[in-house]
Amino acid sequence: MGKRDGEPGRRLRVAAVVLLVLGGVLSCVGGLGGYFFMPTKVIPSTNMQPTHPRGGSAVFNLLITEVHRGDVVLFDASVWGERGMFVERVVAVGGDRIAYMPGVGKLILNGQPLDEPYVLGGVPVAGSPAAFDVTVPEGRLFLLGDNRGNSADSRYRFGETEGGTVPLSAVKGAVIERGHPLLVGLRSALFVGVGVLAVASASGIAGLRLRRRAEAAAAQAAYAAYAGQLPPQGL
Repeated sequence: MGKRDGEPGRRLRVAAVVLLVLGGVLSCVGGLGGYFFMPTKVIPSTNMQPTHPRGGSAVFNLLITEVHRGDVVLFDASVWGERGMFVERVVAVGGDRIAYMPGVGKLILNGQPLDEPYVLGGVPVAGSPAAFDVTVPEGRLFLLGDNRGNSADSRYRFGETEGGTVPLSAVKGAVIERGHPLLVGLRSALFVGVGVLAVASASGIAGLRLRRRAEAAAAQAAYAAYAGQLPPQGL
């Protein structure tokens, strides 16, 4: 055991293996978690202005397990008879009662005016086609765009689904802030992992070079000893 520990470059090679495993784990966790399951997507329309303008980007957490009022979600628009993925804001969840009455400047949520500072122009009832009063079924969501004057959202879908709502199962992700500790931690892990892999490669190469130099020196010494034992050659 002691003889192997003294083998030239052995410690560097062992360190390289350990770092290789660590770097691989960090890279996989960071890459999958921070980029595959939390991808950056381009906002395709103007319906979420001014929060998310068309052509801008947002990071979506595809691992969400719960959806809350105020969340901006990515969902499968086939539930509305559309193709592709849409982005809207959750205004009401299962059990909530959401209503609009002409002449009232705000939506009414569970009997109280709903404060929505994120709405474009500060007009949360802009574009509302007619009065409505919806009690959201359990397991469903009432979704609206922040650009109320230009958003074909739940207000326009009453004839297609229950109260224009969307099932939770259609939601594929929710916007996560770029500075969220989970996102920052996962994406940082990828870069740290790549750095560790680079160090592992350098350590492994250095260890192999030391071993090869030691082997070459040992071979030369053995040859010199062998040559010294040969009888002198006569003329």
